[in-house]
Amino acid sequence: MSLEEALREAVEEFNRYHGAEGRARVLWVEEGRFAVEFRGSFCVTCGFYDYFEDFAYLLAGRGFRAGIVSVEELEDGAVVEYRLLREGEEWRFAPERVVLILE
Repeated sequence: MSLEEALREAVEEFNRYHGAEGRARVLWVEEGRFAVEFRGSFCVTCGFYDYFEDFAYLLAGRGFRAGIVSVEELEDGAVVEYRLLREGEEWRFAPERVVLILE
């Protein structure tokens, strides 16, 4: 299976399970790197960044381990850039910032 096929399947599965809160679509793929746009309302009880981790786990289930390079937050979602991990490289997710909204 190619990376493009794995991404297509992961997007389909993500949208099937999370479609009520947010939808994913691949923006570009280039030499072991790719970007996925996530748009939607997202569940406020779930961590916003958990959706991006979920996508990486879906891809890992298809034989491609990827880590998050950057997250560009948008008003109704985010654009997340991923990079395939090299042999022996470990995946660790650490969001760059945490936003709390108090009402």
